[in-house]
Amino acid sequence: MIPVVLASQSPSRRQILRDGGIDPVIIVSEVDERALEDDFTGSVGELTTALSEAKARAVIDRIIGSAPPALEGADTVVVIAGDSLLEFDGRAIGKPGTAERTRDVWSAIAGQWTQLHSGHTVAVLIRTPQSNCAAGLTGADDRCDGSDRAARTASAPFELSALRSKRSATSVLIGSPSPEELEAYIATEEPFHVAGALTIDGFGGAFVDRLDGDHLTVLGLSLPVVRDLVTDMGLFWPDLWTLPR
Repeated sequence: MIPVVLASQSPSRRQILRDGGIDPVIIVSEVDERALEDDFTGSVGELTTALSEAKARAVIDRIIGSAPPALEGADTVVVIAGDSLLEFDGRAIGKPGTAERTRDVWSAIAGQWTQLHSGHTVAVLIRTPQSNCAAGLTGADDRCDGSDRAARTASAPFELSALRSKRSATSVLIGSPSPEELEAYIATEEPFHVAGALTIDGFGGAFVDRLDGDHLTVLGLSLPVVRDLVTDMGLFWPDLWTLPR
């Protein structure tokens, strides 16, 4: 089994992985998303990929600097990061954060088709023991048997072996809640913390009329996309499973 690190505090991303048989180690990236968004000049879809890569690299640096105890004994680790933004009228709609901003978002998107973009970045980290064994040099005190290699690998630092990014998009037809329903939704504070001021796996699910595409993209992490990235880097997807199926 290859341990997986999720570079996100998103409950929905964690649940998607758990439902797919993967129980991830959570390491929050603490990337300044707003600063990156303010300086970015590409498309909304490209921005989600840039954000996911920034999150992945921040967590990779932390693992390389000091791997958490949960990764002890692993010689390969997969890091998964994601970011999502709703696009409407050519502009990105992120997490509104406040009731006033949520009302503004909903006044624009209610009854409209939008695009939900999710960027995905997957990285593979490996331990590279720096020893006579690793260099192919042997001596009287270094016979490089299996136990020696295992011990050296377990204590070696991680390094980045491969990193890939890919994004996906799903069309979303937003419903038209009544003013009273919208105020009740705002009172839950759920829309403050999700891209586009709604999520389909919570109170907001009743206010989405139709999806055209992968529903997991809307939740923030497309398992088919992540599997493609993992497979492209030479790993066997079932090796990431940690929960009984």
